[in-house]
Amino acid sequence: APRVAVIGGSFIGAEIASACSALGLDTTVVEALPAPLEPVLGPCVARVAAGLHADNGVRLLCGIPVSGLRGHGRVTGVDLADGTVVPADVVVMGIGAKPATAWLEGSGLELDDGVVCGTGLLTGVGGVAAVGDVARLRDADGTSFRPEHWTAAAQQPAVAAANLLAGSTVQEYRRAPYFWSDQYGVRLQFAGRAGPADEVRVVEGSLEERSFAAVYERDGAVTAAAAMDRPRSFTRLRRSIGRAAAPV
Repeated sequence: APRVAVIGGSFIGAEIASACSALGLDTTVVEALPAPLEPVLGPCVARVAAGLHADNGVRLLCGIPVSGLRGHGRVTGVDLADGTVVPADVVVMGIGAKPATAWLEGSGLELDDGVVCGTGLLTGVGGVAAVGDVARLRDADGTSFRPEHWTAAAQQPAVAAANLLAGSTVQEYRRAPYFWSDQYGVRLQFAGRAGPADEVRVVEGSLEERSFAAVYERDGAVTAAAAMDRPRSFTRLRRSIGRAAAPV
């Protein structure tokens, strides 16, 4: 029964920790942020998701970066920046991905943590489109985002192909980012783009019970939706993204 340390508490890390917990392994998750998934879920819902670890006997250490690994020939532990040592026989690192765009430097394509393109997925270079994790979509107002999930990678090629064949943007990719994650027997679903100041309103269930459906609201509009173990309610709330918020 090896001791497992998981570096990174986002989706990959949380799902691996969940699997290790189900196997009865001594598991610790190390996350440099104040709470796992906070940039995506916002602080309120991120704290709820973080609680799943403790509920299932997994140790969660937040806000402390990793400084190195211990061991000779094989790993024996993880060193943290505050001097803490996490004993480990197996270390799994799920710390995110960086687009491999160095080979495109000097090509004329605009690069900014990905390949910059418009909402039609066309770049500034004729006949070139970008799709999937590498595509950074820029809206007319100058804001940009790079959705990293297989749903976007599956949906974007049809839009890009239509625009490449037309030679201009005749279709736009406007779908709200969407993902789900199965952790500790709980399904977490999220759609949209939440801001740090968005208000979270629970419309069904409760955060404390780890079973809820909620919307994120900003300036009278719904920006995102999240749910734990409420798939039907989530599907309904997902359709409300971009619309005016319903009266309380």
